[in-house]
Amino acid sequence: MSNRLGGFIAGQNINVAFGTFTIGVTPDLTFASAAATPPVGTPVQFTTTGTLPTGFSLNTTYYVRSVSSNTCQVSTTQGGSATTYTNGTGSGTHTAVTQRAFNPYAGAPDTVEYLVVAGGGGTSVNAGGGGAGGLLQAAGFVVASGTALTVTVGAGGAGATSGTASNGSNSVFSSITATGGGNGSENAVGATGGSGGGGGYGALAGGAGTSGQGNAGGASVKPSSYSYFGGGGGSGGVGTVGIIGIGASNAGGVGGNGGAGTVVTITGSRLLLAGGGGGGAYATTGDPGGIGCAGGGKGSSISAGTATPGQANTGGGAGSGAGANQTGQAGGSGIVVVRYPQINSAPSLVTGAPQVRYADGYQIYIWTSSGSIIF
Repeated sequence: MSNRLGGFIAGQNINVAFGTFTIGVTPDLTFASAAATPPVGTPVQFTTTGTLPTGFSLNTTYYVRSVSSNTCQVSTTQGGSATTYTNGTGSGTHTAVTQRAFNPYAGAPDTVEYLVVAGGGGTSVNAGGGGAGGLLQAAGFVVASGTALTVTVGAGGAGATSGTASNGSNSVFSSITATGGGNGSENAVGATGGSGGGGGYGALAGGAGTSGQGNAGGASVKPSSYSYFGGGGGSGGVGTVGIIGIGASNAGGVGGNGGAGTVVTITGSRLLLAGGGGGGAYATTGDPGGIGCAGGGKGSSISAGTATPGQANTGGGAGSGAGANQTGQAGGSGIVVVRYPQINSAPSLVTGAPQVRYADGYQIYIWTSSGSIIF
């Protein structure tokens, strides 16, 4: 649907890369497929009659590069003749002026940058921490116009009150697949995944991570009848081994911490994602469970605290608990992000309701549920 330039307030400006012209009093120019006051990133096209500024074309799509405002009355040049436009609110009163700088689109992108994070692993009682979902990011991924690229956001692995918990689900962008995090399960070796789950009650190994996506979970330790469970692995580091306390009561022991996550900035903000969940501690002294990292849940002991799940859309592993009064937790769901330069055309079709941002010269699409994109 078109929006006539005459719908703007008098004195409102568009400041283009090739010069400045005033709109709001020119009824024969029309925007197509743009809001009445198009925000940054909006595709804009001039499609009907009227005098366009030098360098503009009716057949070119532009994007709004930036927006600025002031409170001065404007005198400018349009169509080769000098024209001064008075404000619309009476003598001596100045109307706010909004300027929008436009650049022409350069067509569909040839390559994009992506971030794909899988769901984190879940936990059950007397288990190691859940492993983080696998994390993959890279630039230069080749895309073809008109081809639908699948986006799948993996769910976090389910927790269990006893027995075996679930691994996180894979996340996918086109041909790129990040592997779900390994679970931590009751009295069991940590499961293999994007990052591995921690070792559970006993003296048990952590699970392996997937090369290039994450790291191994930590092992558990078992002095006498007590046990300190391993932390789940993270995308940026291994889960730590449980620490044995001192003396017959093992006072001062602690469950293993979750492995470190990864700092990413692809969304235009600094995020810390895909950390491992903390391991629990089975100890009568109330020694605490381990700490989760970068979205990973914290572990607990028989009497100290409560295990927590992985955070949604971080790929964090779940924390684990110990003893009959604790329960397993779910891993955090994943996330998929695609970005490419703002000067390239907007996608022809996007599904899954991604959040759209414009930052650092990029247009950015952030999925927290599954969908697709066509350039």
